Amino acid sequence: MPYLGQKNGAQAHLTTIFILLMLLFPLMDAEAQSRSRSSTESEVIFGHGQEIENPNVDPNIPKGLNYRNIGPFRGGRSVAVAGHDDQPYIYYTGFTGGGVYKTTDGGATWYNISDGFFKTGSVGAIDVADSDPNVIYVGMGETDIRGNMSAGDGMYRSTDAGKTWTWLGLGETRFIGDIEIHPENPEVAWVAAMGKLFGPVESSQRGVYKTTDGGKTWNQVLFKDAKTGAVDIAVDPNNPRILFAAMWEAYRSPWEMSSGGEGSGLYKSVDGGESWTEITQNPGMPKGLIGKIGVSVSPVNSNRVFAIVENATGGGLFRSEDGGDTWRRVSADRNLRQRAWYYSKVVADPGNEDVVYVLNVGFWKSKDGGANFDRIGTPHADHHDLWIATNDPQRMVVANDGGGQVSYNGGEGWSSYYTSASAQIYQVATDNQFPYMIYGAQQDNSTFAIRSRTSGGSIGERDWWPVAGGESGYIAPDPDNPNVTFGGSYGGYLNKYDSELGLSDRIDVWPDNPMGAGAKDAKYRFQWTFPIVISPHNPDVLYATSQHVHRSTDEGMSWETISPDLTRNDTTKQDESGGPITKDDTSVEYYNTIFSFVESPIEPGLLWAGADDGLVHISRNNGQSWVNVTPKDMPEAMISIIDASHHAAGTAYIAATRYKFGDFSPMLYKTTNYGESWTKIITGIPPMDFTRAIREDPNRAGLLYAGTETGLYVSFDDGKQWQPLQLNLPAVPITDLAVHKRDKDLIVATQGRSFWILDDLPVLHQLQDDVLAKSHHLFDPEDPYLFGGRSWGSSATAGQNPQGGAVVYYYLAEDEDQEIKLEFVDMRDQVVQSYSSKEDWRGRPVRESALFHEDEEQAPRGSLSDKAGLQSYAWGLDYPGVTNINGRQILWAGSTAGPRAVPGTYTVRMYVGDELVGEKEFEVKKDPRLEQISQEDLVKQFELVQTINAKLDSTHKAINKIRSVREELREQMGSLGVDESSKALRERAQAMMKAMTEIEEALVQTKAEATQDVLNFPIRLNNKLAALKSTVATGYGRPTAQQYAVYEDLAVKTDVHLTRLQKIWNGEYTDILEEFENPVMPINND
Repeated sequence: MPYLGQKNGAQAHLTTIFILLMLLFPLMDAEAQSRSRSSTESEVIFGHGQEIENPNVDPNIPKGLNYRNIGPFRGGRSVAVAGHDDQPYIYYTGFTGGGVYKTTDGGATWYNISDGFFKTGSVGAIDVADSDPNVIYVGMGETDIRGNMSAGDGMYRSTDAGKTWTWLGLGETRFIGDIEIHPENPEVAWVAAMGKLFGPVESSQRGVYKTTDGGKTWNQVLFKDAKTGAVDIAVDPNNPRILFAAMWEAYRSPWEMSSGGEGSGLYKSVDGGESWTEITQNPGMPKGLIGKIGVSVSPVNSNRVFAIVENATGGGLFRSEDGGDTWRRVSADRNLRQRAWYYSKVVADPGNEDVVYVLNVGFWKSKDGGANFDRIGTPHADHHDLWIATNDPQRMVVANDGGGQVSYNGGEGWSSYYTSASAQIYQVATDNQFPYMIYGAQQDNSTFAIRSRTSGGSIGERDWWPVAGGESGYIAPDPDNPNVTFGGSYGGYLNKYDSELGLSDRIDVWPDNPMGAGAKDAKYRFQWTFPIVISPHNPDVLYATSQHVHRSTDEGMSWETISPDLTRNDTTKQDESGGPITKDDTSVEYYNTIFSFVESPIEPGLLWAGADDGLVHISRNNGQSWVNVTPKDMPEAMISIIDASHHAAGTAYIAATRYKFGDFSPMLYKTTNYGESWTKIITGIPPMDFTRAIREDPNRAGLLYAGTETGLYVSFDDGKQWQPLQLNLPAVPITDLAVHKRDKDLIVATQGRSFWILDDLPVLHQLQDDVLAKSHHLFDPEDPYLFGGRSWGSSATAGQNPQGGAVVYYYLAEDEDQEIKLEFVDMRDQVVQSYSSKEDWRGRPVRESALFHEDEEQAPRGSLSDKAGLQSYAWGLDYPGVTNINGRQILWAGSTAGPRAVPGTYTVRMYVGDELVGEKEFEVKKDPRLEQISQEDLVKQFELVQTINAKLDSTHKAINKIRSVREELREQMGSLGVDESSKALRERAQAMMKAMTEIEEALVQTKAEATQDVLNFPIRLNNKLAALKSTVATGYGRPTAQQYAVYEDLAVKTDVHLTRLQKIWNGEYTDILEEFENPVMPINND
């Protein structure tokens, strides 16, 4: 067993006996029998990515669908950062739900490097090897033990700077607070593991672990007791045999948080971590109970060690000048040690032994050894980690509740935190605007509304803005006024916000601020995240919940309580939280509260309420009376979501969780008789992947979606069986789901990766047995809107739009050798566009090549995939465009694109070879916001664009023909002799070429060779036509009188030259060709 110190043999002997007794304790893990374990040993944590046996739908079929990340791109919580001395622009940030991100441009942009490798999303620690910047260790599960923290699955390692990762085990440690890599040997590393923190926390899988083979095996080198873990490690960079480790006794339950205990303390090793001595009681250290400790060794002076210590009476920043033998408190400033359980991080400057940083709400710097501190401005508050370059202490990266930010001037300036979609979002709400808005609250930031799609290429900062409520709250948008939202936050905060007027009104149910007090002292117990709901039947009815259900019919100006206490009301679980050293009452631990509430969307007055202690109640008379309908076999649990059915009034679904009891099992229930009986519906969900959310699809009965701690699942049979619907969604906690009924989208709220949307749910609606039995199938397309905006793909700083136009899905049972073809046909039965698997968008053959088909799932641009599975193609609702000029084509403010389709009925036909295998109609709809625009207006616009394009097409064909004929004539003249007849023929040909050139120069600006050359050489008729076309096509609506007039003017001018040219083709050109001994092949006249 690991040593706790070697003061004398008797003490070591007693320690050994004590530990052996603990191993007999029934709650201890069997793995405590060994202090060494291999990273290859099986540790089933959560279950992300596990396939199930005999799924209802072949899991390869939905893989043709994709989630899109819409943002917001505003950094979420991070507790881990790292960098390397030799790489001034490369840094790493670990998010508490979003995985690991990397920047290669000094923090200007960040991108995820853990997706596809990590099975959990919460990062607790990260370190880069000093001796090899390609070696990175990451520990999962944060140890700043807030109420919504997520556990991890152990350790990961990369040896190629984050391109690939290997899992290293230690999954049962769950929460890892720090990693230190040997400064000279990347195979040696130490890990501070807290172990279990929720529920019954007794476990032997905690303490300090060491590896000497790159994580293949781990030795537990410091273990205090079954309730105490390690939270911080410091290695002396000048002598890596010297280490310090902070041990911390802490835990959480649904109703309390505890920081500190007999197990907490500071330890030192002088043999590389093989043995340890406790130094908590050394002279100068505070007396009494110890809580969280942060420790750092000065790289400039190894004898100088700093420790930030949580202690009720003597806590503060301590400094040792003799390697930890004696200590002196140098600062008791509470700015450095408030909410010690959440912060307590100290970092010694690598260039000056008198400079030290302490991380708390503020970012604090001392230049006199810790006696005095100045606050350094940063982009975001709540700081948790700091890395400083040893060869340039002005260069650093900090982790806070806004992600990671980089500074090159010692903190005077920082990179932005609007760089990653890593927000932790609690709930999701939507409205019925067009496009619809999505509402959420970001932890440690504000609430916001964000557009589900835009008319541009992406969803950027201008597409989201603050709304009602605070960081933890529900949001309820007013269905009658899109400018008004109702939102909440902790402490019972509730407000109404009018974004148009910029006005906010407080409408708290009971405006008695409870901050700092326990739940039992409050008249109404409002949870950190309490439901706020507008009735789906009456927009004047607003609900909010404490332990009671409250209702307002006057926008919060007055409230009535319409229920008794619908919780267990266990007063023993309503005391103050925190302690035994530092209290922390923010309502996160308020227990016996209503955590989920919903009114049936199809039966007015049918109300469901679910409590965080597991009780479920129903009222069928609009709140006049309530019945306890809690599932009989469900233990005490948090009712995270109740979803009332859109198809049957008596049907409802529950997502519950006991992760705060240390139980990670999934809990989903269904009732079809108003709660009289319940069925547990978890088949297919891994036993450790606990459930957070469940939603029914309002457009197909029996189609359900479930969000878990690591991903998303779907059931096609009303919950009898589940299967993964992960697709490209990262491993991240799913906090809430919403299905937009009109647009048929699934919106996913995550704890660490912002919002995601799965478009095109009708594909899932249509996945029936008869479809899957076919060799080819064309799905019914959704009716598209005439709406600008297409996806530019993923971006480092902006959300992704959906595919534009009519998105058509088709299914191939096997790879298809024959040509796949889609034809889009208009109301006149005219083929508008045609796409093939054998040709690209320009009609060129698709060539099979290693270069082109590196990813066999990807088809060339504009061509169809002929690979097995679910495939899609998006017709952009455009008609064919205009002939382009051969060679360089420069058009100022114009294009050769075809017109948009007008609203109406269209058909898509699918061919395999010559066989028609599917034909589906769809409706192209007008943008519903364009109420003043008529169908006739859009037809007029379409017709004028087509008319202009026809003239432009004739012009470009004429230009191409001029250039072709000129080349042909030059070749012919090169073969002429020097006799008089040849001389005369050459002169005639040159004269004709001169006339052709004059026409060409009137039709196109031939001197323009770069885009802005036209500012020097004026545009000609073709560009004027193209620019006019673009002007007419801009926006929606009937063309103006002046647009018609300008076209008539340009058409007359263009026809003058085209007519002159046609005379040349019909006259002089024909005659000249006849006189050449070897006439060129005739060129067709257009």
